[in-house]
Amino acid sequence: MDQFLLDARQAIRHLGARPGFSAVVLIILAVGVGANTAAFSIVRGMLLQPLPYPDSENIVAVGHSPPFNAEAFPYLLGSELLQLQADARSFEQITGYGRSSAAIMTPDGTANLRGMEVTPSFFPLLRAVPHAGRLFNEADAIEGAQGVVLLSYSAWVTWFAADEDIVGAPVELDTDPHIVIGVLTDGFEFEDADFWTPLVVETGEPVDGMAREVSYSAIGRLQSGVSPGQALAEVRTLLARSARMRPPSLSLLTHVTPLQEQRGRPFHAALLMFTTATGLVLLMTCANVAGLLLARGMVRAPELGIRGAIGASRSRIVRQLLTECVVLGVIGGSAGLVLAVGIIRIAPAIGAHVPRLADVGVDLPVLAFAAGLSVITGLLFGSAPAIASSRVDLARIMNDAHAPAASLGRANGQALLVAGQVAIALVFLISAGLLLRSFVAHITFDPGFDPANIVSSIPIDPSSDTRSSPGYTEALMTQMDRISSVPDVEAVALAWPLPLDPAASTPIAVAGRPASNLEAGVRRVTPSYAETLRLRLLEGRFFTERDTEGSPPVAVVSESFAREAFGAEPAVGQQLLQPTGPSLPGRDPIGGGSWEVIGVVADVSSPFLQTHPLFPSVNDIYLSMRQPRMESVIGVLLQRVELTGVLVRTSGDPTTAIPFIREVLTEVAPGATVNLVDMIETRLSNAAAQPRFYALCAGLFGLVALVLAAIGIYSLLSYAVSQRRREIGVRMALGADRRDVVMLVFRQGGILICVGVIIGLLAAVAATRILGSILFDVTPADPLTFTAVTALLLTVALVACWLPARQATRIAPMDVLKGN
Repeated sequence: MDQFLLDARQAIRHLGARPGFSAVVLIILAVGVGANTAAFSIVRGMLLQPLPYPDSENIVAVGHSPPFNAEAFPYLLGSELLQLQADARSFEQITGYGRSSAAIMTPDGTANLRGMEVTPSFFPLLRAVPHAGRLFNEADAIEGAQGVVLLSYSAWVTWFAADEDIVGAPVELDTDPHIVIGVLTDGFEFEDADFWTPLVVETGEPVDGMAREVSYSAIGRLQSGVSPGQALAEVRTLLARSARMRPPSLSLLTHVTPLQEQRGRPFHAALLMFTTATGLVLLMTCANVAGLLLARGMVRAPELGIRGAIGASRSRIVRQLLTECVVLGVIGGSAGLVLAVGIIRIAPAIGAHVPRLADVGVDLPVLAFAAGLSVITGLLFGSAPAIASSRVDLARIMNDAHAPAASLGRANGQALLVAGQVAIALVFLISAGLLLRSFVAHITFDPGFDPANIVSSIPIDPSSDTRSSPGYTEALMTQMDRISSVPDVEAVALAWPLPLDPAASTPIAVAGRPASNLEAGVRRVTPSYAETLRLRLLEGRFFTERDTEGSPPVAVVSESFAREAFGAEPAVGQQLLQPTGPSLPGRDPIGGGSWEVIGVVADVSSPFLQTHPLFPSVNDIYLSMRQPRMESVIGVLLQRVELTGVLVRTSGDPTTAIPFIREVLTEVAPGATVNLVDMIETRLSNAAAQPRFYALCAGLFGLVALVLAAIGIYSLLSYAVSQRRREIGVRMALGADRRDVVMLVFRQGGILICVGVIIGLLAAVAATRILGSILFDVTPADPLTFTAVTALLLTVALVACWLPARQATRIAPMDVLKGN
C-alpha cells in the first residue's frame, strides 16, 4: 500500500506538470464514465429497482391488451374485474382504477389537478397508510354515497398549505361537493395522481350478445408462492366467458405481468439501444485515451529509458504507468459522476411522460458502479500504452538520429481502433440524423387545421342510461349557445370522434362506378366544426344549419378521400353509397344509405394517426349530426362508448373555459366523470415528446462519437508524425516542400477515414433498420441523411488530419539531422 501511495503521488505530480494533456484526457474520461454511469442509473431506476411499495415483486398488472399493441397497459371490463375480485384465488387482492382530472377549489383559488378513481382495495394492495384521516372503505364505493376524496401529501402541502384541519373539510371537485377523509403519507405516489376518489365499478348486460362495458386498468397482489404464470392460467379460465362474447376480430391477449416489468416494457428497446450506445462510447473513450498515451509515450521515452538505465525493472515501470492511468481514471470518473448527476437531473425534462424517470437518482450502488468503472477503465486504456512504453531502447534514446524510422504499420492495432471509431461515429450520426429528421417531421407536420387555443372534452363513465340515450347529443347541442356565451370563447362545435382520435373505417361505394375496396373513416360533426377548427375548405361548402334530418343527406370529404375516390374529377355533386353490411344479432343489416358530396376539406391528421396500426388512413367522411348516420361494424360494436365530444376555441388561454365545460357536461350526463380535457396544441406537442427524447439522446451520442473519432484520428496521426519525425526531416532536407509533407500525413489519415466510412455505411444500413418502427416520414435508408452525415464526418476528420500535418511541416530538418 505504501508503494502504491508513493506511485500515486508521483502520478499526480506528473499529471500536474502537463496540465494541457491531462485536461484533454480527463474530459474524454468524464464523458465516457459519466454517460455510462447515467445510463446505469436510468436503466436501474426504470427496470431493476423495485417499485416503492412493500413486497412490490408480488404486484402484477392484470387484464387484456390488443395483439397489435401488446405493450399497452392491460385493462379489464367492469364485470371481469368484479368476477376476478370474487373468484380468483391466486391473488390476495385485485383492484381497478381509472385516471381522471378535476378543478378543485383551494384556499388560493381553483386548481386543475390530476386524479384517479380507485376501488377500496387499491391502498391496502399497495400497503399504503394515511398520514392523516382514513382510507376508502366499501361504503364509499356505493352508488349515491357521500362524495369523499383522499389527497396526496404534495397536493396537501402545495394547495392546502399543509392545513392540519383538512380532514373532514368540504371541497368541490368540478363543483361537486366532497369531503376530505385523509391525506396519504409523504413519498406515496401512483402515476403522479394528486387526489383519489372511490370508483363505483360499472357493469352492463351484454347487448346484441356482445360485451359493451366500461374498461378499467387493474393490478393485483399475488398470494405467497403463486407465480405470474399460475395466476395467468386461472385468469384465462375465469375470463373465458367474456372472451366468447367478443367477435373473433376483437380477440385480445391476456396478461398477468409484474407491474415493474409492465411499466418499463414500452421502453425496453429504447433502453437497450441507450445502453449499447453508452458502452460503445466507453470503448471509444478507452481507445482515444490509449492513443493519446501512446503518443505521449514518445515524449516520455528519454525519462523511461533513464529509469531503466539506473535499475528500474520493466515491471516497475509498467506498475508506475498503470498507477498513473488508474489515477487518471479515478479523477476522470469523479468528473464523470458530476456529469452523470447533471444528465440525470435534466433527463425528466427531456424524457417527458417516461415513467419512473423522475425518480432516478445517484445512490450507493450508482456510486459503487462509477468507482469500479473508473478503475477498470483506467486499467483498460492504460495496459497497452504501459506495456509499449516499458519497451525502452536506451541506445536509440541516447542517439535518436541513428534510430530506424517508424511507420504506420507499427501502429496497426491503434489504426484499426481509429477506423472502428470512425465507423461507430458514422452509425451514431446517421441514426441521430434520421431521428432528428423524424422529430422535425413531427413538429412541422401540417394537421390540416389551426390547433392553437382549442380545448376538447368528453364525459367518461356516465350511467348506462345516459350513455345509451339517443338524446345525449341533442342535449349537448342545446348547450352550445350557453358555452359560446363564456367570455373569450370564439366558437363551439361537437364531434365524434374528436379530431386527433382515429375514426372507425367503413366500406364506401361511389354511385355509377364499379365496386372497389374504398374505405373511409366516418366523423359526425356539427356545422360549426369547420369554423372551430379553422378547416381549409378546398372545394364546395361545409354544413350549415339547413342541413337537417328533413333535408337531403350530404357529406363533406377529406382531400385524400376525394383524390382516391374521384381522381381528377370534381368531388362536389358525387353520390356516396354505403354498401349493405353484415347483420348483427337483434339488428337490421348495416348500410344502405346514400349521401351527396357538398365539399372537400384538407386532411385532418397527426403523426400518431398516420402510424396507427388500425386506422392509418386519412380518408375521412364528415356527416352532420343533424342527419342520418353512416354506421360501421366497429362503430356498432363500440356504440357503448360513442360519446360526443365538445370542441371550444378561445381567443386566449383555453384553460379558463375548462371549469364551465365540465359543468355543462356534468349537467348533460349526470353521474359522469369529466376526466378528458385536452388542449389540442398540447396534445400535438406531447405526441412529439418521445421523438424529441430519441433525437436528443441520439444527437448527444452522435456528437460525442464525432468528437472522440476526431480525437482518435488526431492522436494516431500525431503519434505517427512523432514516430516518423526523422524520416520527414530527411525528406524535407532532400527537397520535399510543405505540401508534400501535408499530403504524406493526409494520405495516412485518409486511408483510415475511408476504411471507417465504408464500414460505417454498411453497419448503418443494417443498424438503422431497427429504427424503422419509431421513424416518421423518413425511411431508414434516407439518402439525404446518409450523404449529409457522411460529408459532416469527412469534414471533421479532415480537420483532425490537418492539425498533425501542420505539426509535421514545422519539423526543422537540421535539428533532426543533428539528433535534436
